[in-house]
Amino acid sequence: MNKLLSANFFRLRKNKCFRGSLAFMFVIGIASPLLRYRDMKQSGYINNLDNGFFMCALFIGIILAVFCSLFIGTEHNDGTIRNKIIVGQKRETIYLSNMVTCSIIAITMCIVFFVPYLSVGIPLLGFFVADMKMIVMIGITVLVLSVTFASLFTLVAMLSQNKAIIAVACILFSFGLLFAGAMCNRMLDAPKTIPAYSIGENGENTAQEMENPKYLDGTKREIVQFIYDVNPGGQAIQCSTMQVVNLTRLPIYSLVIVILTTGAGVWIFKKKDLK
Repeated sequence: MNKLLSANFFRLRKNKCFRGSLAFMFVIGIASPLLRYRDMKQSGYINNLDNGFFMCALFIGIILAVFCSLFIGTEHNDGTIRNKIIVGQKRETIYLSNMVTCSIIAITMCIVFFVPYLSVGIPLLGFFVADMKMIVMIGITVLVLSVTFASLFTLVAMLSQNKAIIAVACILFSFGLLFAGAMCNRMLDAPKTIPAYSIGENGENTAQEMENPKYLDGTKREIVQFIYDVNPGGQAIQCSTMQVVNLTRLPIYSLVIVILTTGAGVWIFKKKDLK
Protein backbone atom coordinates (compact mmCIF):
# COMPACT_ATOMS: atom_id res chain seq x y z
CA MET A 1 0.00 0.00 0.00
CA ASN A 2 2.74 2.49 0.93
CA LYS A 3 4.58 1.96 -2.36
CA LEU A 4 1.37 2.42 -4.34
CA LEU A 5 0.50 5.59 -2.45
CA SER A 6 4.02 6.94 -2.98
CA ALA A 7 3.73 6.23 -6.70
CA ASN A 8 0.35 7.99 -6.85
CA PHE A 9 1.62 11.09 -5.07
CA PHE A 10 4.70 11.14 -7.29
CA ARG A 11 2.39 11.23 -10.31
CA LEU A 12 0.53 14.19 -8.81
CA ARG A 13 3.66 16.34 -8.94
CA LYS A 14 3.30 16.64 -12.72
CA ASN A 15 -0.47 16.18 -12.97
CA LYS A 16 -1.96 19.22 -14.73
CA CYS A 17 -5.51 18.36 -13.69
CA PHE A 18 -4.44 18.29 -10.05
CA ARG A 19 -2.68 21.63 -10.31
CA GLY A 20 -5.60 23.16 -12.19
CA SER A 21 -8.09 21.91 -9.60
CA LEU A 22 -6.09 23.37 -6.72
CA ALA A 23 -5.67 26.65 -8.58
CA PHE A 24 -9.42 26.84 -9.23
CA MET A 25 -10.32 26.24 -5.58
CA PHE A 26 -7.69 28.77 -4.46
CA VAL A 27 -8.95 31.46 -6.83
CA ILE A 28 -12.58 30.87 -5.85
CA GLY A 29 -11.55 31.03 -2.20
CA ILE A 30 -10.04 34.48 -2.77
CA ALA A 31 -12.64 35.83 -5.21
CA SER A 32 -15.73 34.90 -3.20
CA PRO A 33 -15.13 37.18 -0.16
CA LEU A 34 -13.84 39.96 -2.44
CA LEU A 35 -17.04 39.88 -4.50
CA ARG A 36 -19.19 39.80 -1.38
CA TYR A 37 -17.31 42.77 0.04
CA ARG A 38 -17.82 44.71 -3.19
CA ASP A 39 -21.54 43.90 -3.19
CA MET A 40 -21.78 44.99 0.44
CA LYS A 41 -20.21 48.37 -0.38
CA GLN A 42 -22.41 48.92 -3.43
CA SER A 43 -25.73 47.77 -1.99
CA GLY A 44 -25.27 48.54 1.69
CA TYR A 45 -26.45 45.04 2.52
CA ILE A 46 -24.30 43.40 5.19
CA ASN A 47 -22.50 40.26 4.03
CA ASN A 48 -21.18 38.07 6.80
CA LEU A 49 -18.21 35.73 6.58
CA ASP A 50 -20.66 32.85 6.94
CA ASN A 51 -22.28 33.56 3.57
CA GLY A 52 -20.50 31.49 0.97
CA PHE A 53 -17.90 29.94 3.27
CA PHE A 54 -19.13 26.45 2.46
CA MET A 55 -19.89 27.04 -1.21
CA CYS A 56 -16.97 24.74 -2.03
CA ALA A 57 -19.37 21.88 -1.24
CA LEU A 58 -21.12 22.63 -4.54
CA PHE A 59 -17.87 22.62 -6.56
CA ILE A 60 -16.01 19.74 -4.97
CA GLY A 61 -18.20 17.02 -6.47
CA ILE A 62 -17.78 18.29 -10.03
CA ILE A 63 -14.05 18.93 -9.67
CA LEU A 64 -13.46 15.50 -8.16
CA ALA A 65 -15.48 13.91 -10.95
CA VAL A 66 -13.02 15.37 -13.45
CA PHE A 67 -9.91 14.65 -11.39
CA CYS A 68 -10.74 11.05 -10.40
CA SER A 69 -11.85 10.10 -13.89
CA LEU A 70 -8.67 11.45 -15.51
CA PHE A 71 -6.28 10.29 -12.79
CA ILE A 72 -7.57 6.71 -12.64
CA GLY A 73 -8.58 6.62 -16.31
CA THR A 74 -4.97 7.35 -17.29
CA GLU A 75 -3.84 4.32 -15.28
CA HIS A 76 -6.27 2.16 -17.24
CA ASN A 77 -5.24 3.61 -20.60
CA ASP A 78 -1.51 3.27 -19.91
CA GLY A 79 -1.90 -0.28 -18.61
CA THR A 80 -0.50 0.76 -15.23
CA ILE A 81 -3.16 -1.09 -13.23
CA ARG A 82 -2.59 -4.28 -15.20
CA ASN A 83 1.17 -4.00 -14.70
CA LYS A 84 0.71 -3.54 -10.95
CA ILE A 85 -1.22 -6.81 -10.82
CA ILE A 86 1.43 -8.58 -12.91
CA VAL A 87 4.21 -7.59 -10.50
CA GLY A 88 2.26 -9.03 -7.59
CA GLN A 89 0.19 -6.20 -6.14
CA LYS A 90 -3.17 -7.32 -4.75
CA ARG A 91 -6.27 -5.94 -6.43
CA GLU A 92 -7.83 -4.75 -3.19
CA THR A 93 -4.61 -2.88 -2.36
CA ILE A 94 -4.61 -1.20 -5.78
CA TYR A 95 -8.24 -0.16 -5.38
CA LEU A 96 -7.78 1.15 -1.84
CA SER A 97 -4.61 3.07 -2.74
CA ASN A 98 -6.48 4.94 -5.48
CA MET A 99 -9.42 5.56 -3.18
CA VAL A 100 -7.16 6.90 -0.40
CA THR A 101 -5.29 9.10 -2.88
CA CYS A 102 -8.50 10.62 -4.24
CA SER A 103 -9.83 11.13 -0.70
CA ILE A 104 -6.70 12.98 0.42
CA ILE A 105 -6.88 15.15 -2.69
CA ALA A 106 -10.56 15.86 -1.96
CA ILE A 107 -9.81 17.07 1.56
CA THR A 108 -6.83 19.08 0.28
CA MET A 109 -9.01 20.87 -2.26
CA CYS A 110 -11.48 21.89 0.45
CA ILE A 111 -8.67 23.21 2.65
CA VAL A 112 -7.19 25.11 -0.30
CA PHE A 113 -10.56 26.88 -0.55
CA PHE A 114 -11.06 27.47 3.18
CA VAL A 115 -7.64 28.99 3.94
CA PRO A 116 -7.66 31.86 1.39
CA TYR A 117 -11.36 32.49 2.07
CA LEU A 118 -10.62 33.07 5.75
CA SER A 119 -7.41 35.00 5.04
CA VAL A 120 -9.21 37.46 2.77
CA GLY A 121 -12.69 37.28 4.29
CA ILE A 122 -11.94 37.95 7.97
CA PRO A 123 -10.27 41.37 7.37
CA LEU A 124 -13.06 42.42 4.96
CA LEU A 125 -16.22 40.81 6.37
CA GLY A 126 -15.37 40.18 10.00
CA PHE A 127 -15.60 36.90 11.86
CA PHE A 128 -18.35 34.28 11.82
CA VAL A 129 -21.77 35.34 13.09
CA ALA A 130 -23.25 31.85 13.39
CA ASP A 131 -22.53 29.58 16.33
CA MET A 132 -18.99 28.22 16.09
CA LYS A 133 -20.12 24.71 16.99
CA MET A 134 -22.38 24.71 13.94
CA ILE A 135 -19.59 26.13 11.74
CA VAL A 136 -17.17 23.41 12.88
CA MET A 137 -19.79 20.69 12.44
CA ILE A 138 -20.66 21.81 8.91
CA GLY A 139 -16.94 22.03 8.12
CA ILE A 140 -16.45 18.42 9.24
CA THR A 141 -19.52 17.42 7.23
CA VAL A 142 -18.08 19.04 4.09
CA LEU A 143 -14.74 17.24 4.52
CA VAL A 144 -16.46 13.89 5.01
CA LEU A 145 -18.72 14.69 2.05
CA SER A 146 -15.66 15.27 -0.14
CA VAL A 147 -14.40 11.79 0.80
CA THR A 148 -17.82 10.41 -0.14
CA PHE A 149 -17.57 11.96 -3.59
CA ALA A 150 -14.06 10.53 -3.93
CA SER A 151 -15.28 7.03 -3.03
CA LEU A 152 -18.17 7.23 -5.51
CA PHE A 153 -16.00 8.41 -8.40
CA THR A 154 -13.28 5.89 -7.55
CA LEU A 155 -15.90 3.17 -7.81
CA VAL A 156 -17.02 4.38 -11.24
CA ALA A 157 -13.47 4.91 -12.51
CA MET A 158 -12.07 1.58 -11.32
CA LEU A 159 -14.83 -0.48 -12.92
CA SER A 160 -14.31 0.78 -16.47
CA GLN A 161 -11.19 0.77 -18.63
CA ASN A 162 -12.25 3.44 -21.12
CA LYS A 163 -10.96 6.86 -20.09
CA ALA A 164 -13.58 8.78 -22.09
CA ILE A 165 -16.46 6.72 -20.71
CA ILE A 166 -15.13 7.13 -17.17
CA ALA A 167 -14.94 10.93 -17.54
CA VAL A 168 -18.43 11.26 -18.99
CA ALA A 169 -19.95 8.89 -16.43
CA CYS A 170 -18.36 10.65 -13.44
CA ILE A 171 -19.30 14.14 -14.60
CA LEU A 172 -22.89 13.16 -15.42
CA PHE A 173 -23.11 11.36 -12.08
CA SER A 174 -21.95 14.47 -10.19
CA PHE A 175 -24.48 16.71 -11.93
CA GLY A 176 -27.17 14.07 -11.44
CA LEU A 177 -26.58 14.04 -7.69
CA LEU A 178 -26.80 17.83 -7.53
CA PHE A 179 -29.94 17.87 -9.68
CA ALA A 180 -31.60 15.27 -7.47
CA GLY A 181 -30.63 17.30 -4.41
CA ALA A 182 -32.09 20.47 -5.95
CA MET A 183 -35.34 18.65 -6.69
CA CYS A 184 -35.63 17.47 -3.09
CA ASN A 185 -34.83 20.97 -1.85
CA ARG A 186 -37.57 22.43 -4.02
CA MET A 187 -40.11 19.89 -2.78
CA LEU A 188 -39.24 20.51 0.87
CA ASP A 189 -39.28 24.30 0.47
CA ALA A 190 -42.82 24.36 -0.94
CA PRO A 191 -44.98 26.62 1.31
CA LYS A 192 -47.87 25.16 3.27
CA THR A 193 -50.30 27.70 1.84
CA ILE A 194 -50.42 29.75 -1.35
CA PRO A 195 -52.45 32.88 -2.20
CA ALA A 196 -55.56 32.35 -4.33
CA TYR A 197 -56.94 35.37 -6.15
CA SER A 198 -60.56 35.80 -7.17
CA ILE A 199 -62.64 38.58 -8.71
CA GLY A 200 -65.79 39.58 -6.85
CA GLU A 201 -69.09 40.77 -8.31
CA ASN A 202 -67.96 44.37 -7.99
CA GLY A 203 -64.82 43.60 -9.98
CA GLU A 204 -62.42 43.84 -7.04
CA ASN A 205 -59.60 41.36 -6.63
CA THR A 206 -59.53 39.44 -3.37
CA ALA A 207 -56.76 37.20 -2.11
CA GLN A 208 -57.21 34.20 0.16
CA GLU A 209 -54.78 31.65 1.49
CA MET A 210 -55.40 28.09 0.35
CA GLU A 211 -53.57 24.85 1.02
CA ASN A 212 -50.70 24.13 -1.34
CA PRO A 213 -51.25 20.74 -2.99
CA LYS A 214 -47.48 20.42 -3.48
CA TYR A 215 -46.70 20.82 0.22
CA LEU A 216 -45.25 17.68 1.76
CA ASP A 217 -46.12 16.55 5.25
CA GLY A 218 -46.14 13.39 7.30
CA THR A 219 -44.47 10.29 5.90
CA LYS A 220 -43.90 11.76 2.43
CA ARG A 221 -41.93 14.64 3.89
CA GLU A 222 -39.83 12.30 6.03
CA ILE A 223 -39.01 10.14 3.00
CA VAL A 224 -37.98 13.12 0.84
CA GLN A 225 -35.95 14.57 3.73
CA PHE A 226 -34.17 11.24 4.17
CA ILE A 227 -33.31 11.08 0.46
CA TYR A 228 -32.17 14.71 0.62
CA ASP A 229 -29.91 13.95 3.59
CA VAL A 230 -28.43 10.72 2.20
CA ASN A 231 -27.80 12.05 -1.32
CA PRO A 232 -24.32 13.68 -1.47
CA GLY A 233 -25.76 16.29 -3.83
CA GLY A 234 -28.41 17.14 -1.26
CA GLN A 235 -25.78 17.39 1.45
CA ALA A 236 -23.75 19.74 -0.75
CA ILE A 237 -26.73 22.08 -1.17
CA GLN A 238 -27.55 22.03 2.54
CA CYS A 239 -23.96 22.73 3.58
CA SER A 240 -23.44 25.50 1.01
CA THR A 241 -26.56 27.32 2.24
CA MET A 242 -25.97 26.40 5.91
CA GLN A 243 -29.61 25.28 6.09
CA VAL A 244 -29.12 21.80 7.49
CA VAL A 245 -32.04 20.11 9.22
CA ASN A 246 -30.29 16.97 10.49
CA LEU A 247 -26.69 18.14 10.80
CA THR A 248 -25.43 15.33 13.04
CA ARG A 249 -26.78 12.67 10.69
CA LEU A 250 -25.11 13.82 7.48
CA PRO A 251 -21.54 12.67 8.31
CA ILE A 252 -22.93 9.32 9.40
CA TYR A 253 -24.79 8.88 6.11
CA SER A 254 -21.62 9.86 4.23
CA LEU A 255 -19.47 7.35 6.11
CA VAL A 256 -22.01 4.60 5.40
CA ILE A 257 -21.84 5.44 1.68
CA VAL A 258 -18.03 5.37 1.79
CA ILE A 259 -18.00 1.94 3.46
CA LEU A 260 -20.61 0.47 1.10
CA THR A 261 -19.12 1.85 -2.12
CA THR A 262 -15.57 0.91 -1.14
CA GLY A 263 -16.60 -2.59 -0.12
CA ALA A 264 -18.60 -3.09 -3.31
CA GLY A 265 -15.83 -1.61 -5.43
CA VAL A 266 -13.14 -3.88 -3.98
CA TRP A 267 -15.36 -6.96 -4.38
CA ILE A 268 -16.24 -6.18 -8.01
CA PHE A 269 -12.69 -5.15 -8.95
CA LYS A 270 -11.29 -8.42 -7.60
CA LYS A 271 -13.55 -10.32 -9.99
CA LYS A 272 -13.15 -7.97 -12.95
CA ASP A 273 -11.39 -9.24 -16.07
CA LEU A 274 -8.78 -6.65 -17.03
CA LYS A 275 -7.93 -6.56 -20.72
